Amino acid sequence: MGHRGERLAESFLIQRGYRIEARNVRFPVGELDLVARCGETLCFIEVRSASSVQWGGALESVTWKKRRRMIRAASWYLRRLKTLPLIRFDVVAIQWDPSSRPSIELIQDAFRSDGTL
Repeated sequence: MGHRGERLAESFLIQRGYRIEARNVRFPVGELDLVARCGETLCFIEVRSASSVQWGGALESVTWKKRRRMIRAASWYLRRLKTLPLIRFDVVAIQWDPSSRPSIELIQDAFRSDGTL
C-alpha cells in the first residue's frame, strides 16, 4: 500500500502543479517521501496511507516523532543546495476504501520547521 500510495500522491500533486524533484530520499536521520516545487517553494512531502480510520486514519499517523524526523531529513537535504529556498512541509493523506476510489487530502504547510502544527 505504501508504494502504491506514493505513486498516487505523486500523480495527484503533478495535477496540481507540483514539480517532483526527488523520491524516497534517505538520510541517517530520516526519510523524505517526496521533494517537490510548488511555484518557488520547495516542499517536503509526507505521504500517509490508511485502510481504516480505526486508529485515526492517515493524517493522524503523522506523529511528532515523524515530523521531527522529516525536519531533520529536510535539513540534510537543504545542506546540499547552493541557495536556501522558501520551504514548506506538506502531507498527502490517502484513505483507501475497498468499495470505492481512495480519497486524497493535501494539507499544505501542515507543520512548521519547529514541529508545531
